[in-house]
Amino acid sequence: MTVIRNDGTVVPLTPYKESGIIDHYWMPYLEFAELEEVFCQRNTEGRLKKAQKHLAELLPEHVVVFVCRLTKDCTINGKRYNKGTKFRVDSNTRALNWRTGGSDAIPQELLVIEFAFDNADRIRLSYNTFDSPDSLERNQEKLYGILSGMYHYTPQSEKLIKGQILSGLNKACHFFYPEMWNQFTIRISELPGQVGAFIEEIKTLDLLITTPSHWDQALICTALMALKKYGCDNEKVLEALRIIDERELTGKKGKEWDGITHIVWEWTIDQKSKDCLFKDKTTNWNKIAGLNRTVAFCCYWFDKYMIGKTGAKLGNNWQEVPKKWKDEQVTTLNSLFNIKTPVTV
Repeated sequence: MTVIRNDGTVVPLTPYKESGIIDHYWMPYLEFAELEEVFCQRNTEGRLKKAQKHLAELLPEHVVVFVCRLTKDCTINGKRYNKGTKFRVDSNTRALNWRTGGSDAIPQELLVIEFAFDNADRIRLSYNTFDSPDSLERNQEKLYGILSGMYHYTPQSEKLIKGQILSGLNKACHFFYPEMWNQFTIRISELPGQVGAFIEEIKTLDLLITTPSHWDQALICTALMALKKYGCDNEKVLEALRIIDERELTGKKGKEWDGITHIVWEWTIDQKSKDCLFKDKTTNWNKIAGLNRTVAFCCYWFDKYMIGKTGAKLGNNWQEVPKKWKDEQVTTLNSLFNIKTPVTV
């Protein structure tokens, strides 16, 4: 059978049987259990909690697993792997479930489909073919793998462990790097770069979040941007973020408030209240209560807080404030000399 494209050209058949790229064989369970998790693996423990029910009974389908083998020595995320190293790319949740006694039985051997690749990027691409990046939930899980695998950082807060910062991070990247990131959809292919652009800010914010429910995506975006603009070692910024985390109202109603009180008030009152400026807050960029306006509101009042000014209402052109932050970054002596200031909580 010949398949013809719309332009009249023939779609060729590509032989793989003798290519040396794909192999298959049976592997003893004990050997399988010792294989490396793929370096970009998502949060396996978190994934297992959702999968335990359907993995409780061992089925023949569970015995088929996919592995990638390195054909060259390779350094991945700072770690050296020798030629011949094998990674589990699709069965890590099953492996953890078997190891922790979550199944009624463990297979004595597994049918391995093995791919042979010579670099990390090709293995990562293989991993993504099994772990579809299309859904937000999967992308959130992948964030954990990017932080731990690529940037050697283990998230501490529930917010980061679950990867629930993607829309805020994406918007922060748009404000600071508009020529590079200007899409409102979250693309898994862009996520490693976006994390790298804000890695120090992400680490700092992670240690400040004690109440995950107090942090929606507008506040996540604002926090990352404020840390980027003013510095992760700026004690006044850190204190402001602690106040937001605690939802502490530091001003009194009827008075001119400091900027952080304005932010906390807007995110504390009932969204149906007449005093609420942004009803039905959303991650959609362009809606009335979307990220363009909610983040702008926060940035406007954050700036006022940082210079010690109080106020009763928004000033002119407040919606333009976050667009200017990329050109207003503050260089402190600590950041100039790369001195790390520990975050206390």
